[in-house]
Formats: sequence, structure tokens, C-alpha cells
Amino acid sequence: MTESIRLSQLIPERLDSVAEQVRAHMCDDKQVAGMKLAWDYIGKELGDSLRSVLDCDLIELIAGGWAKAAELAAFADPDKHPPGERSLVELGAHDFSRKLHPVIAVTIAPCPCVELTFDFALTAQVDGVRLSIRDGHITGGDLGELSASAQLSYQGTPLHPAAESRKIAVPGRFSFAAPGIRIPRLSV
Repeated sequence: MTESIRLSQLIPERLDSVAEQVRAHMCDDKQVAGMKLAWDYIGKELGDSLRSVLDCDLIELIAGGWAKAAELAAFADPDKHPPGERSLVELGAHDFSRKLHPVIAVTIAPCPCVELTFDFALTAQVDGVRLSIRDGHITGGDLGELSASAQLSYQGTPLHPAAESRKIAVPGRFSFAAPGIRIPRLSV
């Protein structure tokens, strides 16, 4: 089993510009604008909350994309691949990109709660993968090399330079909790 790579590892430990971006947005409310608030503390709490919400497994997120690949659609059909059948499928080098939109709710009494929506753009380059499939689910597999980069932004403004992971060989196998990542059936 490989060690988990977390999405939160792709953003910097310090997100100093979060406090400024949020302050500018929240000070549109006259009640908030008139308060003396510890914006550095609020920014640190927001950064911690963003890291917490992005504490997801990178391989599991990418596997959700693999499950939707046309090459795997037939494995969701029990007529073509009966229950209990185990299959091994190889996918060549490919790129993966996904946008996530984490939302953090901030309440500063007596003002109403403000929901802040961030954008998290993830890209990954996979040099190849072997996937184990059973009963229409990806149950695990193994990778060659993987590199990933991410950019967190708020209202279109990047909050840090794009963080790029080094190209890493992912040793060993990975597996997913039963029954695995579901491969959707094609609608006819």
C-alpha cells in the first residue's frame, strides 16, 4: 500500500494573502468594516480550514476520473464482465485536471454568516497506471510516476504561486475501501 498523497500538501503552509482577500470581501458589510478584527488570526483559521477541507487523497480523486474513462465503461456491464471477474487494465501516460470549489463559512457576530467559495485547480501527469477492476469498481492498482500541481484562488485572484510537486515514483500498490471506485454504466 502506498503512502497517501493529500491535496492539502499541494498548497503552501502559509496563505498570507487569504486574510487580505477575505477582509476586502467581508468589509463590504458596513458592520464588519467598522469592527476591529484580528485579520491575521482569521486568515490563519481560514488557511487551516482550507487545508482541512482539502485533506483528500490525490490518487482517489484521480481514480474518480479514471472510472469515467471510455476505456473502462465496458467493465461496468455485468453481461460483458460477470460478477466476481477480476480484470487488470493498463492506461498509458495521461494528464488529469479537475477544479474543486471548497466553501468556508465565516461568522463574525452579530453579522450574518458569509460563505466564501474558493477555486482549487489541480493538474496531474501520470506516466501510466495498472488498475484492478472487479464487479464494476476500480479496487486498486499501481502507478509508475506522478507529478501534480495546484493553484488555490479566491474570486479569480491566486492566493499563492502554483505549487508543483516533484515527479515521484509511487511505490507499491494502492487500494480503495470496498467495493472501490464505481465505474458508471454508459446510458444507452
